[in-house]
Amino acid sequence: FDAGKILSTRSFDENTPMQATVRLPRSSVNFLRQFIPAVEQLDGDVAFDVAIGGTIARPAFTGSGDITINAARFTNATLPALRGFQSRLVFRDNAVTLEKFRGDLAGGPFTLGGRVVFTKLTDANIDLDLRAESILIARNDSLTARADANLKVAGPVMSATVKGNVALTNSHFLKDIDLIPIGLPGRPAPEPIEDRPDYSIKTPPLRDWKFDVAIKTKDPFSIRGNLANGKAVADLHLGGTGGRPELKGIVKLQGVEATLPFSRLDVTNGFLYFDPSDSFNPKIDLQGTSVIRDYTVRVYVYGDSLAPQAIFTSEPPLPQEEIISLLATGATRQELTGNSNVLAGRAAMLLVQQLYRKIFKKGQPTQSNSVFDRLQVDVGTVDPRTGREQAGARFKVNENWVLIGDLGVGGDFRGQVKYLIRFH
Repeated sequence: FDAGKILSTRSFDENTPMQATVRLPRSSVNFLRQFIPAVEQLDGDVAFDVAIGGTIARPAFTGSGDITINAARFTNATLPALRGFQSRLVFRDNAVTLEKFRGDLAGGPFTLGGRVVFTKLTDANIDLDLRAESILIARNDSLTARADANLKVAGPVMSATVKGNVALTNSHFLKDIDLIPIGLPGRPAPEPIEDRPDYSIKTPPLRDWKFDVAIKTKDPFSIRGNLANGKAVADLHLGGTGGRPELKGIVKLQGVEATLPFSRLDVTNGFLYFDPSDSFNPKIDLQGTSVIRDYTVRVYVYGDSLAPQAIFTSEPPLPQEEIISLLATGATRQELTGNSNVLAGRAAMLLVQQLYRKIFKKGQPTQSNSVFDRLQVDVGTVDPRTGREQAGARFKVNENWVLIGDLGVGGDFRGQVKYLIRFH
């Protein structure tokens, strides 16, 4: 080739003949760790014997290569481990064929088939098919997500299209939320709210790839925590490009119960609506009902997920501020401000709940309709019959029957059984 011409034109003559050989006797793959710092453990072997001929415009390959990885682990523990990976690549004419390409990602098997055709040595067309079963796609302290996948990647390598289906399965979200207020001695200050996450891909070629992928739930997505239980069902479509992904569809909440310190909110209707114009800021449409003492409270949450709005109503009617206080503390603001002992009793009950869950139920999701959901203790309330302070307790047996007990400062006790009739 003419080196002077290449330097002056800054380009190769595409008809320049080529001749090269890539030969690697079977060797351990462990040497690759020095080029991939993110890999902590790598065990396997690799062998290649490939000849490259033809021209840049019309390359011609001959030969084959294979890679076996018994185990690969990453320094980032949230990334899935790779086991039992086997591959064989066949180089013939201007194409590389994946004769075998399969493995196991954190217990989920996958296979990749197809080939890559080099129209020129510097340009290639992809035609690949991915099949996966319950592979781990996301994992951290709160989230575990697995999915079945049936995807096809086709087109020029710089602008390929990804089509197919992804079905979420065996996935759950487990998150405990601390109930004790932050402003206690020795506790750290609350962390600032993080910036809005950016899910776009900034670097080519994935930045310019186009997506046409249906995302659904094969099994309902499980939601578990100390404050909420339930499931979510997704029917979404991922479109757009890697640089500007677009998510469209609905996520429906099923059987979600939010367990607050002194009440339980049953979500009767819950939806998240995703729109391509603002894919990762879905619209919320959530309606819930809670029965607290003799009040039926209804909550409606709406608007963008980044700035939701809420409306509270109750029967018998209460102002919204009183309803919020009732949901959070089991008492109205008037009851709390009118007697400091009521507030102290609420704080003590909250502390007992917190300690109980941390000591006896650590790591376990909350159980709906538990003893703490149904038990209410009031300290320092005033007996309307005598005008003297008393301690009281209410235990909800079921939706209709309530047991009530009051203990006065003089030691006198009064017990009641109340039957509730509600009209809808």
